[in-house]
Amino acid sequence: MRRKILVSLITVLTFVLNAKAQDTLVSAFFGLDNALPGLLCNQPGSLLDGMPVNFIFPIDASTLSESDFEVVDSLGNILTPICVSLAPANENGENRTVLLFGEFGTAVTNPPVEVRVVGDLFTTDTLTGESACSEIINLNGITTTNVIPLADGPSLFFAQKIDGNLNECNSGTQTIQVAWNGGVTPYISDDTESDLFQYYVGYSNSSGDLIPHVPISIADINDNDNFHQLCFSTSDEIVKISMMANTVEDPNHDPNLYSEIDVNSCSPLTIIEENIFEKGYKIYPNPFSDEIFLENLVGNEYFIINDFLGRNIMEGKCSGTIKTPEINTGIYYLTILNNPNQTTFKLIKR
Repeated sequence: MRRKILVSLITVLTFVLNAKAQDTLVSAFFGLDNALPGLLCNQPGSLLDGMPVNFIFPIDASTLSESDFEVVDSLGNILTPICVSLAPANENGENRTVLLFGEFGTAVTNPPVEVRVVGDLFTTDTLTGESACSEIINLNGITTTNVIPLADGPSLFFAQKIDGNLNECNSGTQTIQVAWNGGVTPYISDDTESDLFQYYVGYSNSSGDLIPHVPISIADINDNDNFHQLCFSTSDEIVKISMMANTVEDPNHDPNLYSEIDVNSCSPLTIIEENIFEKGYKIYPNPFSDEIFLENLVGNEYFIINDFLGRNIMEGKCSGTIKTPEINTGIYYLTILNNPNQTTFKLIKR
């Protein structure tokens, strides 16, 4: 019976976490073909391709490495970046675009068609202050075939409402942060980046009807990244953002087509230092390092620890301490079974 319950739990957890991970990698953008100086990757005298890879959740910079990625070209060649960076979109609240440097094919005859995450690359959690829409997920194993060709213009891939320290607007009643799948600058002659606010439109929803609102200003500009902050004076909730065509261009000077994106709505993942289960168990600390402490045990409990893919990592009879020195950094699920009951808790190993 215990094994049947556990198999069911693993199936559910694996499905949910894989779905979240797959939804996290939005797109890749073949932004520049042999146009970036190799000095950026300690490759003097060479010109490199540039490919922004875009995620819904912010990336944990401490887990980022060029070995985390593989790029597949149209001939099936598997290519590894020479180096990677979160810059220039690495301010607090950004960190959703990883810029890959290397040789990823040629624009017309052999373009890149797929990007894979093949290393343990983690997103951040809400404690970082990056976003209310932050959740720790190991992205290892996810892939995208949504690689935007070199000749295509930029489009919006993300929008969220922000406030507090993340908000750079000096006026208005709400701020919507938007992200493009590559760096953008104004396309219309004589416009500056601060002029772009007049071409963005935010929409609120009233009884099924979308009502347009033009922001009163724009913030987070002139820093060469793919993020803007739109400052709205309306108190109506903004649910969608659009940008008219031929307004911004990417570094390859391709103008955008009409682009729109729904504003991301999510509930923050809250991590607290200790939690009490409905049966009175106390499990701490979380995040943990080499030990997990359990209190208020009845005396006949059994524990199982699974990783985020549902694989069994440890199991045994519960005592006051579970020693975990061999467990790698990541997300785990501790299940306490006390026949016929069970309780599962999400833990993070630092």
